[in-house]
Amino acid sequence: AALEVVSEKYSLGIHTFHFLFEKGSGGIQLNGTSTTCPTCKGTGKEGKSKCGECNGIGTVRYILKTRKDIREWFQWFADDDHYNVGIIDTLDGMYQVIMDDVCVQQKIVSPFGADDHGIAWAMIADDVRECLGILTGSNKALIIIAHVYMQTKRVRGGGEVSTATFNVSGKSRQYVAGLANQILHFDVVPDLEHDAKRDKHVVIASAQSGVQAGDQWGLFPDELDLGDSPEEGAEAILTAFGMLEDE
Repeated sequence: AALEVVSEKYSLGIHTFHFLFEKGSGGIQLNGTSTTCPTCKGTGKEGKSKCGECNGIGTVRYILKTRKDIREWFQWFADDDHYNVGIIDTLDGMYQVIMDDVCVQQKIVSPFGADDHGIAWAMIADDVRECLGILTGSNKALIIIAHVYMQTKRVRGGGEVSTATFNVSGKSRQYVAGLANQILHFDVVPDLEHDAKRDKHVVIASAQSGVQAGDQWGLFPDELDLGDSPEEGAEAILTAFGMLEDE
């Protein structure tokens, strides 16, 4: 959300739109999937006072719940003339929506262990590709936010290797990884350069121990300091992309 704030400051023309699959904290203002406020019915008022549910805006955040929701909102964004950066928040949530929808359609509890010769998994992977294809075909920028989990693999000799990877399964993970020009890992690490007792927020752009990351374009350093605020982080990222000059 800070990308648009910084864009306005420097007149960069970045207009972000969030596809919401999780409620989040609600503590930040953003442009995203929304619906009419159920309390004030879109008026923004409760009697003579400002509506407490929507803070007087008349709309509230809408969490996408079905494949129909996903396709309709993705297509709306693709056709819209104003917004030029789509943000999926989060990939985990989108994947779960598609999986749940497919399970209902196929009348199964879960694709894990389903006796259907992998049909459900194939349908899920096809839907992920189809839905993301709406966005990639729009010729607009796409940011996909995903939680990570530790994936442990056994290696020869009895040892184990753990890797932080995004939380979708099978062919869908391979597709998303191949789709991305950058896979960036957000982390909090000790600030060894200035004060080891202080933590700093960073973006990791190279594959390090236990982290799946990479930058096909070579724009990001191995570790990018995001500063002390969302705005400083947005400025650091835009500087890496060459949209702002490095001071």
